Amino acid sequence: MAQRLTSLDAGPDAPTRNPVVAVLRAVLPFGFLLLCVAAWEAVVVLLRVNTFVLPAPTLIFARMVRSWPEIMSNTVVTVQETLLGFVLGALIGFILALLIAYSRLFEQVLYPLLVASQAVPKIAIAPLFVLWFGFGIWPKVVVTILLVFFPVVVTTAEGLMSVDRNLIDLLRSVSANPWQVFIKVRLPHALPQIMAGLKIAITLAVVGAVVGEWVGADKGLGYLIIFANSQLDTTLSFAAIMVLVVIGVVLFVIVDLIGRLLTPWNQVRTIDPGM
Repeated sequence: MAQRLTSLDAGPDAPTRNPVVAVLRAVLPFGFLLLCVAAWEAVVVLLRVNTFVLPAPTLIFARMVRSWPEIMSNTVVTVQETLLGFVLGALIGFILALLIAYSRLFEQVLYPLLVASQAVPKIAIAPLFVLWFGFGIWPKVVVTILLVFFPVVVTTAEGLMSVDRNLIDLLRSVSANPWQVFIKVRLPHALPQIMAGLKIAITLAVVGAVVGEWVGADKGLGYLIIFANSQLDTTLSFAAIMVLVVIGVVLFVIVDLIGRLLTPWNQVRTIDPGM
């Protein structure tokens, strides 16, 4: 029993101290990905699937290399729209969450409106943003903001409102002001949920940028996909999609790493099932 308790107290990194386990955890996802790619290639080759319907991964990679300058120039545009929309959407979401957490009136008024805003298909209202803001970057950024802010609002508000009341009363008993209560108790308590919302939001930001580009753009990966489809160039379309996948995964990993650095106390510990 004492040995098990010691292993629990060793910290969240204890299970990964075994180098073999650490290597397996790092290799397994890539191994599974390679297996899926190999299966995809085999299906296309063995069944002789037409390239127009489903190109093989090797053809997609070759096209990606051949069209790399074109893909990269459009990638830069999409990444800019994604990051700008993510930052603004997260900031707006955090401010709205503060209003909801600290005011019952705002909670009753804002929450239904925010939920209703998510029921509107963004692809349906995206043309209006082009009409209002022109063909520049802002229509795509606005669509991205509309997708990003909601998960940030929900997770942040829930985190701020779920603080143990006894902790707040304890700080107030020693004359802590609202700002000190927020910094010392509410924010640290809500930080894991805030980071969870940001991880959801960063992937939605990529989707928002692409949706905005589908409606009115002359550059960006979303535009490149539409253009490739209009030319029946399925291989180029898949190449752009693969780049979008990489962008989404990389941005998610970055936000996840930031969350781990900011909330070391919240890392999951492995519990001995026999305990």
